[in-house]
Amino acid sequence: MKKYVEIKGYSDDFIPQHIFECGQCFRFARLQDGSYTIIAKGRVINVSQNQESIFLKNATDNDVADIWYDYFDLGTDYSKIKTALSVDKHLNESVKYGNGIRILNQDLWECIISFIISANNNIPRIQGIVERLCQTYGDEIKAFDNTYFSFPDAERLANIKKEDLSFLRAGYRDSYLIDAIQKVSSGEVSLDGIKNSNTNEAKNQLLKIKGIGNKVADCILLFGNGRSETFPVDVWIKRSIGTLYSEEMKDLSVHDFARAKFGDLAGYAQQYLFYYMRENSSGGNKNG
Repeated sequence: MKKYVEIKGYSDDFIPQHIFECGQCFRFARLQDGSYTIIAKGRVINVSQNQESIFLKNATDNDVADIWYDYFDLGTDYSKIKTALSVDKHLNESVKYGNGIRILNQDLWECIISFIISANNNIPRIQGIVERLCQTYGDEIKAFDNTYFSFPDAERLANIKKEDLSFLRAGYRDSYLIDAIQKVSSGEVSLDGIKNSNTNEAKNQLLKIKGIGNKVADCILLFGNGRSETFPVDVWIKRSIGTLYSEEMKDLSVHDFARAKFGDLAGYAQQYLFYYMRENSSGGNKNG
């Protein structure tokens, strides 16, 4: 295998720090050289970038074509998206700040579990809980002279009980995780059904799982199902939209207003706003 695969182009439309630290994923580590090692799709790669190219270590050209091109959403023109959103004077600064964000196409099941864990939690704790789950139930992956672990599918977790999850230290979320595992492994909630349904139907399927409300469901649909029209609303977003667009909103909820205003680009608008607000908050509490 070559030491790395080089993908030319993308320039300011791909910045690893913006991509991995904007709250959309949790299985990453930033190294001292500024690169990121990530675990996704049952693989481990290291991602770095300069002004001309993206570099993926521990990947082949075939991997890029089969996995990473889609995962990093490289077929989407983010310059066009940013130009469209920057027409809005309130979004312009957020887009400039997070100009290297790309919305990842992550595994739907991993997103379901990860965002259940994310509720009222911070990113280091989320990462720790997810990692303990993977170390216990995932498959070993050898890379970069280390051992990593894949994310376990629902079938592998099907027979575990709530008391089996005490080692995760996830607190009250244990019961939600068990409910998700049982409903997905039994087929009561179908991953294929979610993928093949319209957005409202897919969201209703997710809402059958305990611990999944509107915000978590929208996160799962955006990051694990490519539904760019969704607009997850948390405290950061509610505050920013309510402040910036108070005169336009009238009687609409934040969610309905954003869907109407940004249309199919709502998910991208949410990410730029969320990243900007969280990174520039004086509180510094980076919740997922």
